[in-house]
Amino acid sequence: MSGRILCLGDACMDVLLPSFDTLNGRPGQPTAVCGGSVANTAAGLGRLGAACAFCGVAGDDEYGRTMRGALARDGVDVSLFELRPGLESSVVLICLEEGGERVPFLLPRERHAYLQLRAVPDGVLRQFSLVHTTGMMLFDEPAASAVCATLERCRALGIHVSLDLNVRVESLGKDTRLLRRAIDCADYLLGSEREELLPLAQTGTAASLATERRTVIARQGAEGASVCTPRGVSHCPALPTEVVDTVGAGDCYNSGFLFALDRGYSLEDANRCGCAAASLSLKRRGARSCPDAGTLLKYAGLA
Repeated sequence: MSGRILCLGDACMDVLLPSFDTLNGRPGQPTAVCGGSVANTAAGLGRLGAACAFCGVAGDDEYGRTMRGALARDGVDVSLFELRPGLESSVVLICLEEGGERVPFLLPRERHAYLQLRAVPDGVLRQFSLVHTTGMMLFDEPAASAVCATLERCRALGIHVSLDLNVRVESLGKDTRLLRRAIDCADYLLGSEREELLPLAQTGTAASLATERRTVIARQGAEGASVCTPRGVSHCPALPTEVVDTVGAGDCYNSGFLFALDRGYSLEDANRCGCAAASLSLKRRGARSCPDAGTLLKYAGLA
């Protein structure tokens, strides 16, 4: 499947608000870092040396320019990353409560920049062998219809589709038609087994979502991940690691998995690369902690 990968979706700034400093009687200083599930995956692919582009929307403001610059430095083609005047870049405020629990708030509350995405023209799609996106793009219009239309064109053009659910079904309400449309286009359906895949399954197993055309990748946290096809399930346990920060581990898994597929590795070895990327990311703080290709393949036992 060697070729260019298009990451289609969300980019935002994560602003970490530290807990109140009781010693000095004042709050600590906030920290802003680049985020967004699909943008994180694109950054990981870029660091791994994959030919990758990011397609998304942010405001033509300081945060938007920061996000585009960060992706470019990671080796990602940002020519399809639109900074649109009149929009404010999406920001996720992450408040740390007592005990370290993270409570996110998405700003602005209306007209999120990353949800202003338009459908990708066929002429652009034909430049890629795979398009990766997320269920987060199906929350609101115009992005929801644009993403579904783009994925359906991918299927018609013979372009592979990778869909990371990254959303709980109940959060979409009763109408899941757009989600089902997106899933119908997916060659690779990724998600948390317990929180995302099982609520969609009819038989109580993530494997039931697999078809002859669609492979299901069930991420299982500390237990690793499983690749499910109609011919069976292949499991890779999580690789040994020190846990410093779990934020972005799923995005790093996606980067490692897609990188290995693009390099021609088997599904089983791609799953191992995904698990290795996730495990290595846990050792470092921040969502964009994907390793380089040499480190990844050595840790996965494939070099």
